[in-house]
Amino acid sequence: MKGKTILLINCSNSNIEKILFKILATSLALLPQCSTYTTITDGTRNSAYTSGSYVCDSSVFTSTPQWVRFSGAAGTQISTSVVAINMCGTQATGHYTGVMPAVGATTTGSVCYYWASNTCYWSNSISVTNCNGYYVYALIAPPTCNLRYCTV
Repeated sequence: MKGKTILLINCSNSNIEKILFKILATSLALLPQCSTYTTITDGTRNSAYTSGSYVCDSSVFTSTPQWVRFSGAAGTQISTSVVAINMCGTQATGHYTGVMPAVGATTTGSVCYYWASNTCYWSNSISVTNCNGYYVYALIAPPTCNLRYCTV
């Protein structure tokens, strides 16, 4: 924690301990991507959504990573388990296969797209940041059309 001084007092008052813990935990979420991101609330992206029309994330994202936070009907994070084909508004469904980061940390992992009985027919790398209560993702366009990041 750069530029901040926290005085820890050894006392039996658990309220003071809780307040100090809250201050410390909140300060960990100050990474730039935790306050500068695009929010996606589209419920058709949720892994439980079924439809006959299909969306391509290659038309939503580019080759330049974009920080995104999912909320509302979209869910709160990219699925970490395989999503059935033809769900979440697309044909080949995307799920995150990497390790989720600790609070205040960023990790890189892969998104796999399920198609033709192969749970990782296509894949691409993304970054994930844990912003102390929610995740943000640096997303790029998937490798081809009718692939989509599915959320839960």
